[in-house]
Amino acid sequence: MNATTTGEAAIRHPLPRETAKILDDCRDLAIHRLLLSFTSMLDRVGDLLILRAEKSDVRDEQALCLDARGVLMSERANLMAEFERNLRLLVDRRMKGEEPKTDFSALDARKLTLVDTTAMDESVLSGNIVRVVENLCYDELHELNRAVGYLLGRPELETAGNPLAPTTIVQAFTEALRSVKGDPRIKFAILKELNQSSLGDINAIYADLNRHLENLHVVPQLRPSIHRPGGPHGARAPGADGKDRTASGEAAGEVDMMAMLQRLASHGFGLTRLRSPAMPTGLPSGGIQVPAAGPAPQGMPPGMAAGMPAGAGEGVEAPLPAIGQFGGPRILVTQELGDALSRLQQGETGFDVGGIPVQFAGIPQGMHNVLRDLQESPIGAKANQLEAMTIELVAMLFDFVFETKDLPDSMKVLVGRLQIPVLKAAMLDGAFFSKKSHPSRLFVNALARAGIGWSPTMGLDDPLYKKVEQLVHRVLDEFTDDISLFDELRKDLEAFLAEEEKSAEATIQTTAEEINQRDLQEVARVVSRSELEKRLETHTVPNFLGSFLRDNWITTLVQLHLQGGEESEAWASALATLDDLVWSVQPKRTSEERKKLVAMLPNLLKRLHAGLQNVGWEAGERERFMGNLVEAHAAAVKPSLASMPMPTTAVAEAAAAAAEEANAKGDVETAAKARALAEAMAPAPPPAPEPMIEVVQDHFAELAATLERGMWIEFEGEDGQLAFAKLAWVSPLRGTYLFTNRQGQKAVSLTADELADRFRSDRARLVEAEPLVDRAFVSMMASLEERFGEQPA
Repeated sequence: MNATTTGEAAIRHPLPRETAKILDDCRDLAIHRLLLSFTSMLDRVGDLLILRAEKSDVRDEQALCLDARGVLMSERANLMAEFERNLRLLVDRRMKGEEPKTDFSALDARKLTLVDTTAMDESVLSGNIVRVVENLCYDELHELNRAVGYLLGRPELETAGNPLAPTTIVQAFTEALRSVKGDPRIKFAILKELNQSSLGDINAIYADLNRHLENLHVVPQLRPSIHRPGGPHGARAPGADGKDRTASGEAAGEVDMMAMLQRLASHGFGLTRLRSPAMPTGLPSGGIQVPAAGPAPQGMPPGMAAGMPAGAGEGVEAPLPAIGQFGGPRILVTQELGDALSRLQQGETGFDVGGIPVQFAGIPQGMHNVLRDLQESPIGAKANQLEAMTIELVAMLFDFVFETKDLPDSMKVLVGRLQIPVLKAAMLDGAFFSKKSHPSRLFVNALARAGIGWSPTMGLDDPLYKKVEQLVHRVLDEFTDDISLFDELRKDLEAFLAEEEKSAEATIQTTAEEINQRDLQEVARVVSRSELEKRLETHTVPNFLGSFLRDNWITTLVQLHLQGGEESEAWASALATLDDLVWSVQPKRTSEERKKLVAMLPNLLKRLHAGLQNVGWEAGERERFMGNLVEAHAAAVKPSLASMPMPTTAVAEAAAAAAEEANAKGDVETAAKARALAEAMAPAPPPAPEPMIEVVQDHFAELAATLERGMWIEFEGEDGQLAFAKLAWVSPLRGTYLFTNRQGQKAVSLTADELADRFRSDRARLVEAEPLVDRAFVSMMASLEERFGEQPA
């Protein structure tokens, strides 16, 4: 039997017909979820296109974005239907191994042409989207590849060959997009914005597929193996529910540090070489050498011979080591060391154990590694080889804790007081080094995760600080040999945090609603401004009317958009009033047009007044506008001005001349009125260009785009102070990120582009999501492998 599939005997082997049914169910589940996800994503893409148009001062780009949004709205049903059809076709083909290959021998070289740059750009962009999703879903895909490969009879299946891989999804969508009628540039603009959209839903889909297959019990389980965190920049994303999936011991793989040391020992690497060049004085001459891992006595875990008391094996059969509460070997066998650890945990110092003096303190006051003191002490020298290895590993763990940037120093100090209890727990049950579910390991991880939410500005009287301090004291006071105490205390901490989270949620919702309203207003303003400028671009209007529309009527449009959206009758009526106002000042070249203007004016003015009821408009300003509108209408119906593009131009020129004449006569009041009329009747200027915001596509942008709720970021404030904040909410409209402190109070709100800029300038840093002890062991493993190279098992 293959050593990597020891669970195979316990699973049931599906028949070929059942296998096909399972794969079809997976396909249908994935397609159903993907259609829902992409429907939501396309809504966000539409909003992004509007914002992109608003930010750009290039008219071609504005028009392209608005046209792309229009295509997205009008062709949505066709696009999604084609997407579903392509998905089914591609998944079915790839499940059958029918990946089409181009027959280059059949090509006519005379018909070869250069690749269209748009097609090339599309290919590059599609590849980028695939890479982002593969990074985001690294662990889920790793598990899914193994399950689907097993069902397909392809045990070495990689992501590229998985029928449900991101490349299948992206290819299905890009092909569906190509089928939509329209300019290729429009389709490329949609694809670009999809690249900017959050793709986290796909991660949840893969996770659900894995759970579905796991519940069927048809895929064998892997043996635990060394696992290095995946995802961008080593950050492990939370699970589909937003929680850190490793917090309760769920693991994609385990790192067995003790096995690593045994492996090194079997190739001649003693503990001497694991330490820094300067050896502690308390160790035996030549350092502690771990025996080569040979056959252990029956019933003894491999390598446990190293844990025998001194003298064992010299003609006397050693007793089998006890097994700890959680299945690991009991490492602690030296009585004096066990007694010393218990007294050090209680805070004693300056005592003797079996005639051996212990002069150092076991509970440090700062970030001091007392386990290094233990190694250098006579009691440390009394430890056997396996005990010495254990002390070294736990000491390395706390070195990592004190060096990590992901915890405030005051929290490191509290966690550091647990050095002796954690060492005791590891020695009582060696599963600490191989099982993420070990209670003491989970407890340290929980303390570290909670500590991220505390900052020195909160003070030592903060409820979280007091809670962590209380739990640490309970460990020091109550822990003897029952490791389940750590589970009890962890659950106590989790209950406390759940209550805090519950209280914080109300605060988060209030802030989120404020941001949502702000985003709604911004989208409404962008859409309203787009509608206005589209009309002012195609029709010249006098200055007074352009100013009125941009300053006053846009407020009416924004309000109506917020109240009923673009499908409401009120919005349609306000746009009709806008069209009529613009038309009313254009030259009337026929008697029918002049009659139409006269007939529509009463109703137009009525609609105008009704639309401005909730808009602040001073009486004097209103009177000036109405006077100018009368003047513009009078010019529009004059046959003598009918040939002019804008009749009010003649009024403006006459008024300017009258102003000069009145000014020459010293009639200041008349001159001012004439100048005001000339300015009002002159053509309205084009809109002021909004500042261009450069959007950079790099790994920082990718990192910002793939954040999920619950992730922590370390921000640098304007004063240089560092503070941790959690991503508590993401705006569904503009993708605005709301970061809060532990109490749910707003720390900062940013768009993905703004966050990427902070990453780029080193004013923000993603806090590692992988639990602290797990990261420490991965780091220690990598360090050992780097120093000694990969050794065969």
